[in-house]
Amino acid sequence: MGRAERKAEAREEIVRREQHRERRRQISRILHKPATERSPGERQLLQSYGELVQELERQRQRRERLRGREQEAAAIPDYRGPSGVWTLLNKGQSVSTGDLSEAEPTFTHMCIARLHRAGLVQHVVSQNCDGLHLRSGLPRDATSEVHGNMYIEVCTSCSPHREYVRLFDVTERTALHKHNTGRFCHKCGGELRDSIVHFGERGKLAQPLNWVGAVKAAKKADVILCLGSSLKILKKYHCLWGMNRPSSRRPRLYIVNLQWTPKDAVATLKIHGKCDEVMRLLMDELKLDVPEYNRSLDPIFSMAVPLHPGEEASHTRKLIKAAETPNASPDQLPPLSPQGLSGGWFGKGCTKGRRKK
Repeated sequence: MGRAERKAEAREEIVRREQHRERRRQISRILHKPATERSPGERQLLQSYGELVQELERQRQRRERLRGREQEAAAIPDYRGPSGVWTLLNKGQSVSTGDLSEAEPTFTHMCIARLHRAGLVQHVVSQNCDGLHLRSGLPRDATSEVHGNMYIEVCTSCSPHREYVRLFDVTERTALHKHNTGRFCHKCGGELRDSIVHFGERGKLAQPLNWVGAVKAAKKADVILCLGSSLKILKKYHCLWGMNRPSSRRPRLYIVNLQWTPKDAVATLKIHGKCDEVMRLLMDELKLDVPEYNRSLDPIFSMAVPLHPGEEASHTRKLIKAAETPNASPDQLPPLSPQGLSGGWFGKGCTKGRRKK
């Protein structure tokens, strides 16, 4: 083939590619129209290029699935991982996580609390620090917040340690290896510290981490349900997975997540779905009613310790607002012991999960 012929063929190839790109753009524009608004000529064009239409539809579905995964992953921010909130703040980087004082327990949080009351969930391991399990009404002894709780500061000078539940994020002045909050114990005067376990740290507080409760529950679990957690951190906590048992006696593992997790290959069942949607189907199947979150019944308000005079200026974080018309009588409020999804649940027909979101 001569040089002129090669040039002519190259030009033809360029023209064909440009025509193909233009055809894709044209069909894509038609597909974005509602079917009722497409002209007869446009409908005929779609029929003539059926394979291209199918390809564009597959691409659109993939984009929607990716958007869904991103939305669920962003629902509850990551705090302590390499790109976590406090990790980035400690590096001097800005983050945008939304106003967590406005966050409320989700439908899935309320499902977990309801399953615990029904005796189907024995213990919840959470790696989120947002306190939403506490606020859903889960008992403290049935919850392990293994990476801490942003609303709890602790006096480690008192024996046993004294907890202070607040209505604001206590981590304003804290960071990696720097945990003092700037406030002091009302009993002994010792410095208060947050309960957060940053990436690269080992949590030593008994509460709210409650590792003793988590390990005890894991030893008895016959089912583990993971909701919304990537499991990239939880997989490293070998004591939670029953791996020291014979394979035939290990707890059955169920995972609900839109993304891949490192435990998918060993799961009894992996469901690629959104936690709220899957939990709604589960609760309907179990015929269990799920109460809506009611701020006037939120345990955090009855558990919170007021600041002493002079401490009001010790933080600038926004307070969790109480319900505007709290009409609940004292006998309707949850007991003072409750504590409230990236984490896990263990027990008879139980769980391990979220995401969180």
